Amino acid sequence: MINKNLIKKAGNIAEKICAKYSDKEIKFKIPIIGVGCGVLGMTLAEHSIHLGKYASKLLKALEYRGYDSTGAIFQDDKKNTTLLKDVGAPSTLVETLGIKEKAGKIFCGQVRWATFGAVDKKNSQPHEVKCKTHIYGAHNGNITNTRELKTFLISEGHDVLSDNDGEMLVHTVEHYFEIELRNYSSKQSSDFAIRSECMKKAITKAINKTTGSFAAVITDPVTEYQYAIKAGSSLYFGVGEIDGNKFSLASSDLTAVLRFTKYLVNLREGEFVEYTADFYKIYAYKDARIKRLNQKDIIYKKGQKIFRDAVRSKLRAEDTELLPKYNYFMDQEIDNETESTGKLVKIFLGGSNTGRRMLNLIDKINLMEYMKDLDKKIKQSETFDEQLQHFNEFINSEESSVFYKSIQEDYKTIYDVVVYEDFEKKYFFSSEMNTYIELIGSHFDKKRFLTAKALDSITEKLDVTEFDTKIENFMELLSNTNDNERNIYTIACGTSFNATKVAAVFFNEIAGIKIIPILPGDFRGQYSNSLRNNDVIIGVSQSGETKDLIDIFNDIDNLGKNIKKIVLVNNMNSTLGQEKSDVSIPILCGPEIAVPATKSFVNQLTLFYYLAIKAAEMKMDHMKKNGKSEEMINAFARDIDRRYKKLLQIPLLIKETIETTKDKIDEIANKIYMEPSMHILATKLSGVAKEGALKIRETVLNHTEGGEASEFKHGPNTILGKNTVFGLLSIKSMLKYFNKTIDTLERNADLYDLSQEDTQEIIKVLSSYIFTRTFPFNLSPAATRVFKDIIRRYDFFNPLYRNYPLLYVTGPEDRDVNLTISQINTHKIRGADTYVIAEENDKLMENASLNPDSSKYYGWGYIPLPKTGDSLLTSFSSTVVLQRLALRMSIRKMEYLDKLSVEDHGVHPDVPKNVSKSITVD
Repeated sequence: MINKNLIKKAGNIAEKICAKYSDKEIKFKIPIIGVGCGVLGMTLAEHSIHLGKYASKLLKALEYRGYDSTGAIFQDDKKNTTLLKDVGAPSTLVETLGIKEKAGKIFCGQVRWATFGAVDKKNSQPHEVKCKTHIYGAHNGNITNTRELKTFLISEGHDVLSDNDGEMLVHTVEHYFEIELRNYSSKQSSDFAIRSECMKKAITKAINKTTGSFAAVITDPVTEYQYAIKAGSSLYFGVGEIDGNKFSLASSDLTAVLRFTKYLVNLREGEFVEYTADFYKIYAYKDARIKRLNQKDIIYKKGQKIFRDAVRSKLRAEDTELLPKYNYFMDQEIDNETESTGKLVKIFLGGSNTGRRMLNLIDKINLMEYMKDLDKKIKQSETFDEQLQHFNEFINSEESSVFYKSIQEDYKTIYDVVVYEDFEKKYFFSSEMNTYIELIGSHFDKKRFLTAKALDSITEKLDVTEFDTKIENFMELLSNTNDNERNIYTIACGTSFNATKVAAVFFNEIAGIKIIPILPGDFRGQYSNSLRNNDVIIGVSQSGETKDLIDIFNDIDNLGKNIKKIVLVNNMNSTLGQEKSDVSIPILCGPEIAVPATKSFVNQLTLFYYLAIKAAEMKMDHMKKNGKSEEMINAFARDIDRRYKKLLQIPLLIKETIETTKDKIDEIANKIYMEPSMHILATKLSGVAKEGALKIRETVLNHTEGGEASEFKHGPNTILGKNTVFGLLSIKSMLKYFNKTIDTLERNADLYDLSQEDTQEIIKVLSSYIFTRTFPFNLSPAATRVFKDIIRRYDFFNPLYRNYPLLYVTGPEDRDVNLTISQINTHKIRGADTYVIAEENDKLMENASLNPDSSKYYGWGYIPLPKTGDSLLTSFSSTVVLQRLALRMSIRKMEYLDKLSVEDHGVHPDVPKNVSKSITVD
């Protein structure tokens, strides 16, 4: 019998985070910053004593987006409002402000990362305004003409209390709302339909009055209508039912919505939604054109009502649970890379073996159309009860009996694998193939479970078909660009940019095709005026909301040229995934909670590897058409086949790397976690080095640079030997040396004929002289003699100097290994310690381990990667090692700084200071 508690493992991420990181930790140890803040708006069909509990979960879920201040406003069923806000993180304030205990019908909330206005209570959000009429609301994002708006509003008689751009937005909506209401009598202005029309016009005018990018929630307390506005920043909207109470929910964070419902309504840039718990209506606040590849463009006019159904999301909030074996999400997500890349590879292959077998069975017993129809009915259901009703109808049907009997008798292999292996080992701990897990119920039943798996197989097949269509569209655009001898650019930021650097190596090595990886700002400066028809732009973004990239895509649209845009994105419901591209391809890494990206990077590499193989196939087709020799074509085909086989090895390679490198990673992490600066030098795989450096910078807060190994000798090597980069270990060494000198002085005071007063004076002036070289003239003759002797004999700066750590990453090719050996020997004689990440190689080991000066300390280490004989596969294994190295260094440094009682140090593997998951403002 399967353990019934397995189902209960699906938990709420917000509660998990708050259980893991206490209030004290969040406030004093891990200051979390989410650029762009976070906004929330929830409305219930009926007054609920649990609204505060829901609000608390939502606010805590958005803590990664802001911790400067937290606020919530509640409205009850008698239209009374209560505003609660203050400086501090939601994990603390939901308790101290009493948010958790509030009842109500409507909630508007915000977590803030300060941009406009000081970090104080008056600048915190939400804002409730009553100057001209009564509304309240909040925003996330950046309104750059805030000062101009404040001047305008004050001149119009508004009582503006803060410098916050969110208040300016709410007042501006209020201003135009009141102007529209003036057109009606007092009695008419209470009419819900009239107020709705006035508010829609006011929102449109207010947005036109602002400059910047933001999302916002505005509430009219009279109608109890909420309005969620998407004006350049991330915003998600869902509908559902909780505790028997219907609700609608808007949030800056997708997973926050998914914790309450799977039914999402896609909002596009330039739209706002008017909603209560019982209805929603979408409107365009500006003219918009949505381009679609090989289809007619979608055109919206300002003020147009847009009809869009809620769609059942394939993502699960439960997949963001921190499992008991882990203390940190970063650790869990690195371990999950085996599964996340495996999911991609299965999609490449047309689906899982079990899924294909299940589909064969369903087809054999003539239930394919029936099951597809059932799948469609469940996905279109508006509530969980409706889903369960359709599911149970099938369970009790004659078709279900035929299905269950066939799977027991004719497909015993599927039965055994699915029921025993899949359920016990994977089903409840996997983000793949679990769309219908909730419908099984709390008690295990084989028939219900197999039905859920059958429906999952249908969903998987639809996913594969959709994915294959996207790949075909991608290749069509790439082929056109190749035929016209135009350029392919990959544009991305941060981790995604580093993935495009590796992708350029894949495309070059596998397909012989050039792609140009570049940052958005550099693209604007270097290529924006030289784009031509038939160029292709490939944007990469985990969130799909990266503002820098969205701006570039908008610039390209404004050129009016035939330039196609492709995005690789994890969040397909995002701005880039929905509306800014001709083709959007999913990364499919699942939810990623830790701010430092790990599994998204590895899935990006895996997808690029596959796309490079598909590009090679396209190249081979062109070779055939151009009459190339059969020998050349066959050689190319053999290489493609070899690459496909290696593609299948990626998940197992990652698993093997994780399992076999832990001890060596810990050993090196312990040596270098307190080093203030280091370089990662890669031969050919500079994107891997840059990403490894980014992970260490993010999570350890040590200065780290990554790049091509040979470049280090062209200037950066000046850091070797004596330098002025000193960390805590250097300071500790200097203090130890200074104290030893003072001990010697005090022990020999009588020999030097020094009084106690002379000795104390020498100590005082010596600590000053070391850094100023200003000679003291207030010492006695005896003390002056001793002082001169000390400064002549002792070098107080020498203990500060340490060898500089260099980490080398190389593939197994002889040329790469030999170049790395040359770099090692060049740098270690100038004061570098050597740490190598590579497949086993005796020459590398020997050159890394040999001390260039036996009289001095020399640090070294070697992390052997699983043997592949392939430099491209090394990019996967070395990436995993660098991610885990950053993780271990972060934990060690965090523990050390905590031990020293260093407050606000910001070192944490999941939520390091000053970084956020997606940057949605300029």
